[in-house]
Amino acid sequence: MFAALFQKHLKKALPFILPLSICLSSQITSAVSLRSNVYQTSSKKYSAKKWIKNGQSKYKRAKFERAVKAYNKAIASYPDYFEAWDGLGNALYCMGNYDMAIQAYDKALSIDPNYNATWVNKGIALYKKGSYEEALKLYDKALESDPGFATTWYNKGVTLIALGRHQEAMQAFEKAIEINPQEDLAWHGKGYILILSEQYDAALQLFSKAIQVNPERAWAWNNMGITLDKLRMYDDAIKAFDKAIESNPKSARAWHNKANTLYNLGKYEESMRTYNKAMELDPLLYAGIKK
Repeated sequence: MFAALFQKHLKKALPFILPLSICLSSQITSAVSLRSNVYQTSSKKYSAKKWIKNGQSKYKRAKFERAVKAYNKAIASYPDYFEAWDGLGNALYCMGNYDMAIQAYDKALSIDPNYNATWVNKGIALYKKGSYEEALKLYDKALESDPGFATTWYNKGVTLIALGRHQEAMQAFEKAIEINPQEDLAWHGKGYILILSEQYDAALQLFSKAIQVNPERAWAWNNMGITLDKLRMYDDAIKAFDKAIESNPKSARAWHNKANTLYNLGKYEESMRTYNKAMELDPLLYAGIKK
C-alpha cells in the first residue's frame, strides 16, 4: 500500500508556477496623493475621499471584503472618482471576482482612459477568465502609450505562453529584462519556457538569477527545487524546498515536492511524513484542484 500511495501521488512534482505580475500595490498606495488636485471641498467629495483612503488601507492589509465596502461607500458619495472604481476593481480581483472587477475597471477607464496600470489589471482579470486574446490586446494597448513598463511586457509573455506562442513570449520576457534587469519575474518567465523544452540546466541558471534579485518568493524556490530534482541534484533540491517552506510554511506544493525528492533519495519514512504534511495543509491538492 505504501508503494502504491507514492506511485499515485509522489511520482511527479506538482507543476511549475508562473504567476501574473499584478500592478496593484504601488497604484493603490499612491492614487489619492497623485491625483489629489481633483478633489474639491464639497461634503460628498470629501466623504468619498475619506472612504477611498479607508479602502486603500483595508486593501493593503489584505482585508479585501472590507475594502470593497469602503470603495462602494466612496462611489455612493461621489460616483465619478477614478480611484474609487479602480480600487474597487483591485479588491474584487483579489477576491477572485473577475467579472465584477472587469466592470469596475471599465468604469474607471471611462473616467480616465489614460491610466495604463488599469488597462494591464483588466488584462490580468481577462487572463484569469481564460480570455487570452482579449488580454493580449489590452497589454498591447498599454504598451503603445508606455512601451517602457517592464511589468506589461512580462504579463504579455505569460499570456503568449498560454496561447502557445513561446518564441514571442521569450521575446517579451527579454524586453522586460532589457527595461528592468531587476524584474525577477521575467527571469522566471524565460526559465519557464526552457523548462517546457526540458532544458533544465539553462533554466536553472535563470531561476538562480531571479532568486538573486528577489529571494523572498516561496514559489520561486519551489520552481528551483523542481528543476534541481529533474537534474537529480536531490540534496540541493531539498534545500530549495526548505527555503520555499521557510518563506511560506503553508505551501502544500512545496511540502509535496520535498516529499517527492525525499522519496527519490530513498528516505521513505521521512517522505511519508512530509507528504502527510502536504495533505494536512491542502486535502484537495490530490483531487485535481490546483492552488
